[in-house]
Amino acid sequence: MNRDRHYWILTAVACLACLAWPAATVRAQGYGGPLTVQGLHQQHNPSAASRAFGGVTIGAGGDLGLMFAHPAALHGVQGLQVSVAGYHRTRDLRQEQHYAPVRYYPNLSLLLENRTDAIPDPDPELVGFTPADSVQRPYDDLSPNWSRDRTDSRPLHVLLAVPFSLGGLRLAAGLGTIQYANLDHYYQNNNVLDPAVLAQRPLPTLRPTDDNPVTVDWYQAIRSRQGTIDGYGGALAAHLPRLNLSLGAGALRLRGESDDFEQRRERGRLTFLANEFRADSSGGQVTRMGTSRFSATEWSFSAELSGRYASLGITLHPPTAFTREYTQAVEADTAGSFHTWTVDGEDRFRLPWRGTVGVSLRPREQLRVGFEYVFRPYARATYTPAAGEATTPWLSARLFRFGIAYEPADWLVFRGGMRSEADVFEPEGSALVGEPVTYRVFSVGFGLSFRGIRWDVTYEGGRMKYEDIWGSALSKNTDVRHVLATNLSFTLPVSR
Repeated sequence: MNRDRHYWILTAVACLACLAWPAATVRAQGYGGPLTVQGLHQQHNPSAASRAFGGVTIGAGGDLGLMFAHPAALHGVQGLQVSVAGYHRTRDLRQEQHYAPVRYYPNLSLLLENRTDAIPDPDPELVGFTPADSVQRPYDDLSPNWSRDRTDSRPLHVLLAVPFSLGGLRLAAGLGTIQYANLDHYYQNNNVLDPAVLAQRPLPTLRPTDDNPVTVDWYQAIRSRQGTIDGYGGALAAHLPRLNLSLGAGALRLRGESDDFEQRRERGRLTFLANEFRADSSGGQVTRMGTSRFSATEWSFSAELSGRYASLGITLHPPTAFTREYTQAVEADTAGSFHTWTVDGEDRFRLPWRGTVGVSLRPREQLRVGFEYVFRPYARATYTPAAGEATTPWLSARLFRFGIAYEPADWLVFRGGMRSEADVFEPEGSALVGEPVTYRVFSVGFGLSFRGIRWDVTYEGGRMKYEDIWGSALSKNTDVRHVLATNLSFTLPVSR
């Protein structure tokens, strides 16, 4: 008898895990969480040509767009060179939630999917009718699914470089501005439950009883950020002909600002008993609107060993400490009472050592192939709020890049490539704990050159798709991105 009882309790726990997932976890997309450093990991490769080449930076000497991603590449600058670049990007964000019937609470899945209007009210005059027979209905018309399209066009870089000699040493120096990161972020969940009852992680919650019910707030949460971080700085490269070795260093002063938006819209209050639940009205909403201002200084150090048929390269970025100053205007409308106030603060975020290593091969004069490995130990990145202890909110990733370029003529080059990308959170319910969401980006492009004028065009397409899984629920999340990038450069010969 005890064995059967334990079996049914565990079965109920597994089935009811769809009610919520941990809102306090620091390694998941989460829902209802505050905006802090979301979007900061979306750092750009400012070179359109390199992006078409799968993001590979090794072996692309003379590409000004790589001045800070791989400063040793400056060694290939042949004259006074100016480069400007920009991009156009579209994003299609979607979430679909699917719920299965839950033991002991048969209409819960229908309530969360906003389908209880198909169920007629029971007749209270029937024999045996109790309040437990009532159909719980939503107090709004929100459905669980949502979609959102976002489009933006922004500059990628404006750069200037010139080669010169000093004491018999071949040098190249450059300066300019790049878009370091696109902070665009959006997440929404129309079925947030707080507290996160009966979640599978870290431990499941036992089934409620009539004497000890569980009360849960049910609300919609929206989190949005739009903005960029730009970098201003310079780089210096030196070439040692005897060793075929190029060394480079770059420094960027990073500054950026974003428009932040957070909203919590109350949908109701659910009370779970042993064999039934109640849905009570709980109106009101809290909206936070404001700005975040980011600042930091980042250094880059790189080296490239070049040969006739192969080039080896490495780039390292020392730890970078970001400061975020934020101001928020908070509006709270609860139970007919309206209040406003302002919140100001400052928090810090520190990225650890990170870098890339790669090889570029030239099996034929017209053909170049590149491979690159990206080491991104973001699990050691620390976030320190204005008042609180440091946490490690992100996950590490090991990424690979591959590119191929074919030059049928001196003035024409075709490029293609593929690179792996990763976000900084893991899907809920993933069997691979600690592994972030990953996806692939495919790219293709071409370059034209004529009398010192060079024009590069690149198309990139990527689809990030992941599923949050619970005992009897599934959320399908997709983020489809299309990017068209281009850069134009001019070179004037100079004597060293």
